[in-house]
Amino acid sequence: MATHGAFPVTESMDLLLPAKINLFLKIVGKRSDGYHELITRMLMISCFDKLHLKLESGVFTDQEDSISFRVRGRVIDGDPNTNLIVRAARLVLGRYTTKRLPRISIELEKHIPVGAGLGGGSSDAAGTLLGVNRLLGSGLSFAELSDMASSLGSDVPFFLGTPHALGWGRGEKILPLPAERSKIVVLWNPGFSLSTSLVYRSLNVGVSEELTEAAAVSKIEGLLRQDVYMNDLEAVAFTLHPELCSVKKSFLEFGADKSLMSGSGPTVFGVFRDRASAEQAVKALQSKYGGWADAFETLERSPLS
Repeated sequence: MATHGAFPVTESMDLLLPAKINLFLKIVGKRSDGYHELITRMLMISCFDKLHLKLESGVFTDQEDSISFRVRGRVIDGDPNTNLIVRAARLVLGRYTTKRLPRISIELEKHIPVGAGLGGGSSDAAGTLLGVNRLLGSGLSFAELSDMASSLGSDVPFFLGTPHALGWGRGEKILPLPAERSKIVVLWNPGFSLSTSLVYRSLNVGVSEELTEAAAVSKIEGLLRQDVYMNDLEAVAFTLHPELCSVKKSFLEFGADKSLMSGSGPTVFGVFRDRASAEQAVKALQSKYGGWADAFETLERSPLS
């Protein structure tokens, strides 16, 4: 541990940032604040982005000067200054009450498909919150980081915690679940993104109040007992892109025990009993539909813990 101005610091670190799949996602209704009330079950998987953080020499008074950010791998559209990673780093720096800010270099190696329903951007943001806080001496509590995560996006709080959890509200209220035995999962992505806001805007659902924890857990427990794999967003996504429905059916034909679209799509996944059948499905899916496919495992422990 070194000292950098007012901060006890770690000089650099590398983090693996996992994707997630939703084993169920039920839309309860639309709330008065414009968001949708939902309940969901999420699992982290071994599809990772990689984040490199480094504390460089020099101190600054302006947050824009104190953060450098670049991406390798998959292309991320939009202004880098509005990227969730940069926003997360600025949130953490803003809590360290000093006029002298260190310079932080952030490099993202992007592997998780973008706009894919896999939570890649949210995972990147969560990893940045934890990583920048550790660089600066871990002065912020988990509760403070969780508040920041919730402000950045509905899925971000999940990635701060355990790899298996329930979510409700906008998805930001998290209840950890015990680790499950690892599953083999194949992902298929068509190579284009699907707008989360478009999918939600296209839903035709009634009005809902915000669920209490007791009400949410009661609904979720019923789905857990039935081991339900379901996603209320599939119907909208399949209407927008009918080929996604065909891919889901093909997963079952190629040996998957279960198949589902993850999140707001367009990624479709299948759960397999063994690695050999999963690898065969990867080849069959790519041959039939093109796009990107690969086999992964669900995680029993978060790489950020």
